[in-house]
Amino acid sequence: MPAKSSKESDKLHQSITPLDLDQMAKKGQSLYQSVAITARRARQINDEIKTEYNARVSTLVPVELDEDEEFEAPNFDQLKISLEIDKLGKPTLEALSEFFHDKLEYRFREMEM
Repeated sequence: MPAKSSKESDKLHQSITPLDLDQMAKKGQSLYQSVAITARRARQINDEIKTEYNARVSTLVPVELDEDEEFEAPNFDQLKISLEIDKLGKPTLEALSEFFHDKLEYRFREMEM
């Protein structure tokens, strides 16, 4: 099996970005709370993307199938929308970027005892 070139290896690991966990812990009250904040924001971003996708797909006209066709024909408009949504980026990376650039507004609930 031939060894992978450095360019091929770089493409595989392009999306891996190391994070400074100490800096992340300092931005929140603890590392756990910082991770919880970014995870909640990532879920919000993912829900926004899902809502946008469903709204755009709901306007498409379904593809008519012949009785003879065994398999469903691909809907190229839906595929195009899916590819556009994929290019938006990962919700987790966007949430981390917002967190590190102080673009997130968050507050902690008061604990009753």
